[in-house]
Amino acid sequence: MPLSKEHKAQTRERILKEAGALFRRDGVEAVSVPALMKQAGLTHGGFYAHFASKDALVAEALAEAQERSSEFLQGVARHAKDPVAAVVDTYVSAVHRDRPEGGCAVATLGSEAARGETETKRSMGREVRRTVERLAETLKLPESRHDDAIALFAGMVGALVLARASAGDAAFSDHVLEVCRDRMKSLAR
Repeated sequence: MPLSKEHKAQTRERILKEAGALFRRDGVEAVSVPALMKQAGLTHGGFYAHFASKDALVAEALAEAQERSSEFLQGVARHAKDPVAAVVDTYVSAVHRDRPEGGCAVATLGSEAARGETETKRSMGREVRRTVERLAETLKLPESRHDDAIALFAGMVGALVLARASAGDAAFSDHVLEVCRDRMKSLAR
């Protein structure tokens, strides 16, 4: 008996969610289709009923993960007295550093996507642009300051990458986060 469209859509969504988390935690190259499908509780053979290739999955999972990350930051800002401080404190944090599978896809997969297939590069480019646009909107930056959203996002991503790269020295990694949080908040004013 064929599966319903609703069931197929739910299964596809489950694959995307698992892929996004695994790719951010382990990297795209380290995640095989069979391992991903097993993690999602599905058989390997079912993958191609949902995606034409692993590259197609990567592009879509990246977009889906970044969408969720952006929505989360919008919610943080929406409920804060100081939206800039709230966004920076949330993004440039030990929790975000230590949980890449649940965070920003740009910070975890940006350099890998830049070396990836054309579809992945395009997807990452779209998501970076969308994230910057959302950040400007979320922080209510006037049109004349939209470039500040680019600088702020670049600084936050860079801070997270440096903190993760230096995680072997916990004190220094924490210091990177602290210094970058302070500088990002002062620059965004």
